[in-house]
Amino acid sequence: MTRRNAKGVESLPVVLLLGAVLAASTLAIGTACLDRAQRLGERQHAIESFNSFVEQARMASAGGIGSIRQIELGLNGGKLVVDMNLVQLTYGEEILRSEILPLSVVLDGGGFEIGAGSYTIELRDSEDGYFLEVRGLSHK
Repeated sequence: MTRRNAKGVESLPVVLLLGAVLAASTLAIGTACLDRAQRLGERQHAIESFNSFVEQARMASAGGIGSIRQIELGLNGGKLVVDMNLVQLTYGEEILRSEILPLSVVLDGGGFEIGAGSYTIELRDSEDGYFLEVRGLSHK
């Protein structure tokens, strides 16, 4: 074996080791980027569900007594927090969106949080005035 070929064989493990290190670091970066993109997509879907809820609540508010709207919420780990006519989309500890509705929102069975699932929003009347009642049809 010539001297030049022997050097090539000796440096082969170093080249393979460097290639493996570069491949592993590239894979780690790619996986982190894909995970972040997926989380952003889930948040965007939760924001779209929140916007749909607000739109349906406003439409029910503009209707007559007994007006019912049905909505499917896909909040992907987020939840809607209701305080009278203020509705907020929370994702973990972070508040992503807030809206003030024309009427107070009352959840069927009490409580202040709405999770993913199917719901109806109904315009109701009481001695104190009009309000929106949210009833769960199915929860995910």
